[in-house]
Amino acid sequence: MIAGAKTSALITALVGAETTEINARVTSGALPQAQATTLISGLNAAITAAVNATPPAGGMGHGGRGHGRGPAGAPGQGAPLSQGAPLAPSN
Repeated sequence: MIAGAKTSALITALVGAETTEINARVTSGALPQAQATTLISGLNAAITAAVNATPPAGGMGHGGRGHGRGPAGAPGQGAPLSQGAPLAPSN
């Protein structure tokens, strides 16, 4: 957990960045203003909760998605099995 003024500064920076992103989506027409207003009104509480949350026991861990079969669609390199990706070398 981050303590004191550093916590407050982090929360302020994150809320500001998210608010800027939401407003940009409104400007581009990707998000209605009413929805943006609702999102922005809940940002401080949501970000404060996330910043103050206790990490899970054992740390953050090692994500399970980083050791895949390679880029999708490349035969033998992550292509679905239906596209002929080999399971094992043939003899």
